[in-house]
Amino acid sequence: MSRQPDVIRPIKLTTTLPEDIRAKLDLYLWSDLEGRIPKSAYQRFFLERIMEFFDYRSLDIGQFCDLPTSAIVRGSPTTIALLTKLLGGPPE
Repeated sequence: MSRQPDVIRPIKLTTTLPEDIRAKLDLYLWSDLEGRIPKSAYQRFFLERIMEFFDYRSLDIGQFCDLPTSAIVRGSPTTIALLTKLLGGPPE
C-alpha cells in the first residue's frame, strides 16, 4: 500500500542558528525516553513558533494601568479579547 501524498507539499528549508541557541533547542527537544531528539521534533517546534507568529495577537496592558512604559502580552485572538474585556475594554 502506498502512502497518500501530502495535500500541502513540504518544502525543505536549510538555515543556521547560533551555537548557544541550537544547544538550548536541542536540550529542550531531547527525549530521555528515546535517548535522542525525536523524529520531526525540530519541524514541530518551528511550525508551532511560526503559527504563533502569524496567529497570535499583542496587547499592551500598560495602557490599562497608566504605566509609563509598555507591557506587551501575546496570545490567541480569543485570549486577547478576553483579557481586554476583563481589563475593562479598550482604554480611552
